[in-house]
Amino acid sequence: DLAGLVRALLADREAELRSAGLRVRADLGTRPVTVRADAGRLHQAFGNLLSNAARYCRPGDTVEVTVGTGGGRAVVEVSDTGPGIAAEDLPHVFDRFWRGKSGNGVSGSGIGLAVVRELVAAHGGTVRVASPPSGGAVFTVSLPLPDGRGD
Repeated sequence: DLAGLVRALLADREAELRSAGLRVRADLGTRPVTVRADAGRLHQAFGNLLSNAARYCRPGDTVEVTVGTGGGRAVVEVSDTGPGIAAEDLPHVFDRFWRGKSGNGVSGSGIGLAVVRELVAAHGGTVRVASPPSGGAVFTVSLPLPDGRGD
């Protein structure tokens, strides 16, 4: 159940997110969203997205995680109200060892989002990123549902 996995992940990362001064919201839905997956690997993938938010957001920003379904797929969205990602950086954020200009002074290897993409792809899923002009980043992970339904 993805909602249970995300709930456990948020509990695991509470100290990290709190020390970054972030507010956390979760909308885990009311029905279980079950996928065939290696829970440990999905925990790692979603954990990388939360760690990224903790590194790039400012104190007082909000990180929101939602779990739902649509188009016969499970959908997990990790969004934040941080500074966002420069438009010219968006096509490269999942490239291994790539670091954008907007990471001003933030340490890291540039591998975390590449790992997210690889882990999600190994489960038959996709990950997309958007950064609206108003700021923030939205990472959307889509995974196949076992029965292909879920609208």
